[in-house]
Formats: sequence, C-alpha cells, structure tokens
Amino acid sequence: MDNVKFNEIKQKALEEHIPIIMDDTLDAIRKILKDKNIESILEIGTAVRIFCNLLF
Repeated sequence: MDNVKFNEIKQKALEEHIPIIMDDTLDAIRKILKDKNIESILEIGTAVRIFCNLLF
C-alpha cells in the first residue's frame, strides 16, 4: 500500500474517531515480525482493514 493511500485512510479514521494503531506501536510490531521472521499474520477485528497491508 502506498503512503498516500495509507495517509488518506488514516486521516479518515482519525476524523471519524475510529481507533487505529499508533505509529510507534506499528513500528514495534514491524520490528518483532522482522526479527522473528514472521511471514503471515491473522488480523481480527480491525476497523479500517489496513494493518496487514502496512506490514507486508
């Protein structure tokens, strides 16, 4: 997912008061997944359905 599309989705979520993952939390999760060589993740209960697109 390109940064422009991600920023549009993030901005819309913020405007509509939809809870989304904080940037520093996302960075920490990215690091853990990279360090442990995780290749897939099951995403349950997301409001805007972009988390996995940000990681893979």
